[in-house]
Amino acid sequence: MDVSRVKWQEFVSGNDDSYCWIYTTYAQKLYQYGMCFTTDTELVKDCIQDIFTYLYRNKAQLVSPDNIKVYLFTALKNNLIKQIHKETITENLVEDVPFVLELTVEEQFIQDEQYKNERKQVEKILSLLTSRQKEIIYYRFIQEMSMEEICTLMDLNYQSAQNLIQRSLKKIRSSVGDINLFLFLLFAMR
Repeated sequence: MDVSRVKWQEFVSGNDDSYCWIYTTYAQKLYQYGMCFTTDTELVKDCIQDIFTYLYRNKAQLVSPDNIKVYLFTALKNNLIKQIHKETITENLVEDVPFVLELTVEEQFIQDEQYKNERKQVEKILSLLTSRQKEIIYYRFIQEMSMEEICTLMDLNYQSAQNLIQRSLKKIRSSVGDINLFLFLLFAMR
């Protein structure tokens, strides 16, 4: 059993130190992930706080998820979508929320001129992708999630997820030619 699952079990059993460990381990990752959906930093922080408050208050009723990271990412995504569309109820809420894959401000200031050129190249390629294609590329190559985890987060069946990632890579390949170069640059951006 991995450390996250052990800490989760300890947390639901009442161990506050394990709760703190879960928060410390995942809060920054959740923040970075949430910023892919909105530039409203306060909204992202509030949604993360809501998730951890909910977990703490309801720890007695929680079950152990198969993957803590996917569980928390899903909770944040759902919470953000709910908050973004609080007044608008549509059938396909997920399709209405843009998924933006950009660098943080800190990364922009730190990097040199060559990195800026590479970043522009990656952003140009990413601009060719739909929101869902950017999202699946993010999960697969930046977060290094399995297809099963991606299916859970994106509410897709396995074949649909495979098709989406293949169409995304095909679009990138037609733009760049060498998909490995793009993936290297994308990986370097994280």
